[in-house]
Amino acid sequence: MRNMQPMPQLAATDPDACDRAEILALVERETQAFLDRDFDAWAQCWSQDENTQNIFASSTFGVIVESGWDRVARSTADVIAGDVACDLAGFSNCNAQVTIDDNMAWVIYEQNGHYADGRATQTVETRILTRGRDGWRISYLACMIRQNGALSEAGMISLDDKGKVIWAAPETLAALTGHPVFMLSQGRLRSRRPAWDRVLQEAIRKAGKVQGFFDLQRHAESTGAPFGFPVILGEDDVGRTILCQIEVQNGLTNLFTDIESRLERRLAVAATVFSLSDGQSRIARHIAQGCNLKEAARAEGISINTARTHLTRLYEKTGVNSQTALVRLLLSVG
Repeated sequence: MRNMQPMPQLAATDPDACDRAEILALVERETQAFLDRDFDAWAQCWSQDENTQNIFASSTFGVIVESGWDRVARSTADVIAGDVACDLAGFSNCNAQVTIDDNMAWVIYEQNGHYADGRATQTVETRILTRGRDGWRISYLACMIRQNGALSEAGMISLDDKGKVIWAAPETLAALTGHPVFMLSQGRLRSRRPAWDRVLQEAIRKAGKVQGFFDLQRHAESTGAPFGFPVILGEDDVGRTILCQIEVQNGLTNLFTDIESRLERRLAVAATVFSLSDGQSRIARHIAQGCNLKEAARAEGISINTARTHLTRLYEKTGVNSQTALVRLLLSVG
């Protein structure tokens, strides 16, 4: 969804045009050779000395550093020869910035990859190159995974600090058509009801203020957890609580429209922290899933009075006095 600009067509009058064109072509050739499992073609793109270095970073697996050509080549050869090679079906590089200083150059760009099943991934890439007798060769690679379609959760939508959609799985975007709560408007995520949308936009603005590295680091150090919070948009016409979850990762705001998978873990922690009975936990789960008290009682096969008693005990044990506050509390633990 980001406004991607393809690799530039360089004018012949640019004094560095030939070098720039060679660098951009080399970068694409190196990636394609890796996807083709052609180790020899891939290796020809590298300077192959002790200064060679690969760095991979992701919020999922952390930072991996491979230093020296022997280590880089061995690791890549194992991947190409094995069963865990990258299974991207194709890629495109965009928004490239190339800087050349004598016999050294560096290029920063974004790469969009796609899988055969329609999933997508987005990375921010850096290459440092040196020029020798055989032309430009790569000495340093850094791959920062911004979004990985293979690992993204159901209902996850990545936004910039203004609420513009940067990335989402195709099925997630398709689900917004006719969605009862969320919609797209001029590339931005909105809620269908004005009252809900005011709450949503305020939550997006709050998250957008902490998208920087040092903001997130300060938050994690002070709280011991990543930045994230449940958003209670309001209630629908039958009293169901409408909510979503917001987290900040990779310099983006990730909004989760489907919080079912996160709910069970948090409810289990809440049951331990607040000493909830099984009946109280089940009523809490229904309420957190958006049910009103009558629907929760019907689902549990109990009377509305018994459901009210469970809810009263929930309020007493958690120290809140409304269903909205209860949901916010339950989704904030764990």
